[in-house]
Amino acid sequence: MTPGGATPLTPTPTRVVVIGPVYCDLVFGDLARLPDWGEEVFAERFAVAPGGSAITAIALARLGHRVSLAATVGHDALGDVVRHGLAAEGVDLSWVALRAPGTTPVTAALTAAHDRAFATYLGAGGDAVDVAAVLAGSDAEHVHVAGFPTALAQPTLAARAHEHGATVSFDPGWDERALTLPAVRTLVREADVVLPNRLEAARLLGAPDDVTSADLVTRLATLRPRGISVVKAGGDGAWGAVTGGAVADGAVLHAQAPNVMALDPTGAGDVFDAGFLDAWWEGVTLEHCLARGCWFGARATTAYGGASAAPTRMEWEARA
Repeated sequence: MTPGGATPLTPTPTRVVVIGPVYCDLVFGDLARLPDWGEEVFAERFAVAPGGSAITAIALARLGHRVSLAATVGHDALGDVVRHGLAAEGVDLSWVALRAPGTTPVTAALTAAHDRAFATYLGAGGDAVDVAAVLAGSDAEHVHVAGFPTALAQPTLAARAHEHGATVSFDPGWDERALTLPAVRTLVREADVVLPNRLEAARLLGAPDDVTSADLVTRLATLRPRGISVVKAGGDGAWGAVTGGAVADGAVLHAQAPNVMALDPTGAGDVFDAGFLDAWWEGVTLEHCLARGCWFGARATTAYGGASAAPTRMEWEARA
């Protein structure tokens, strides 16, 4: 699973376990502006969809990979929405635990033309997943960690996954304090692929927010003994570097995001992750991995709800 080599005509499905909190996303779209305290602003669009780790799981399943999700949801109406949505996409729910009583994690996503904001309640999503049991009971070839809570609860996750012969990717998500904690930074160092956005990367590195994405990915790669480091920058594309590998070791590569009619950026980074990993498993170059991730991430913004516009394998192969 190293960048380089020819792309197979028919990609072999990868057995993936996605671990991390799954949310019920309530997306309020096409707001004229974000509200100030004490104000009410009406949305022109609204969607309810599985969010958090579910976005990458659904995006990978649409590409034909065999995907299981490991998370905890509440035994409530929001949990039903999430589980039904995942099942409809073919995601295996064997490792999704129900907590009763408990509240399914929920995020209110508010999107305006040039800005967005989120309000989240973690609820049952704070429950730790028994990673050892998941690895022992599955034939996972790859573990994707979606969000910092799993890193905090399972500081030895990467080592355990590697012992089982599985590779690991990590998208930490945003939390100003969590990104400074040793457990999160340990998983950043030990994962085979790390996929923060530029703001998350800056916080992980203790760098100013105005540091360039190219500099951030260079600093991130320097921290890691091996593997691929990526910094996502939305409409500006993505940067990547390889540490301890034979292909373009130390070189910083960039892929530009395609122009699309963006409606909702919610989950675009999570769909980017699916596109990037799908390319990586094919054995293509890092440059191609970044380009596919950018195409997937841009595609995700064209509909309301994180995975709503995540493409299928046929759609990817038939792209213009």
